[in-house]
Amino acid sequence: MPGGCRCFFFLKVDVDAVPDVARKFSVSAMPTFVVLKGPNKVDEMKGANPAGLMAMVSKHAPASGGAGASGSGAPVEKGLEASCTSLNSQIDLSQIHCLNEAAGHTIKDLLRGSGDKWLESDADEQLLLHIPIQQSIKLRAIRFTTLSSHSANAPKTIKLFVNQSGVDFDNAESTEAAQEVVLDEAQAKGEKSVELRFVRFQNVGHLSIFVVDNQGGEDVTRIDKLELIGVSVEGTNMADLKKMEEE
Repeated sequence: MPGGCRCFFFLKVDVDAVPDVARKFSVSAMPTFVVLKGPNKVDEMKGANPAGLMAMVSKHAPASGGAGASGSGAPVEKGLEASCTSLNSQIDLSQIHCLNEAAGHTIKDLLRGSGDKWLESDADEQLLLHIPIQQSIKLRAIRFTTLSSHSANAPKTIKLFVNQSGVDFDNAESTEAAQEVVLDEAQAKGEKSVELRFVRFQNVGHLSIFVVDNQGGEDVTRIDKLELIGVSVEGTNMADLKKMEEE
């Protein structure tokens, strides 16, 4: 959107197919644009008026570059949209798993915050993290953190797969990824997040992270913290709309 209006998502609803939605939001004319923040209706515009629509979007959408509070209480770095937050609370911790993780240094320990824990590889430097999400998210960035004292063990090359829970070491190298990234020093330390091609991460229900190698060519790769940053689909009230369609 012009003017830096990001993390503002449009949802088209066929009110003939789901009349309950029309009644809920008092839609009586087409087109009608309704602005939702969480479950609440905060604004409305009737009629095809591009200038008026842009004005309404600019009024309610946060400008890019602001900082915002994350779901975990940690600030989102400058450069990400103000409405983007930590989405770690959306991870299904009961279903996460990681291939080639070392015993005692597992992905469950890492993401559950079980004391002074980190994720570490076992047989070689590669890791394959499988992270199911409780409710679909729009993923904007990922922050990897490895302590400076173990900087040589920090991830370097990563491949990200969306909604491909069957990816394993046998096909991760050859399968086309949603994005492949080589982390620089700041990204490896967690000083800067890895920003994603947002259009490829619009509806993430399962995220797979293939760590190909590490910064120092070491036999062991280590991750001390992992944070997903973006927008929960719940913020657009998708769950309520789905229920209405099923009724």
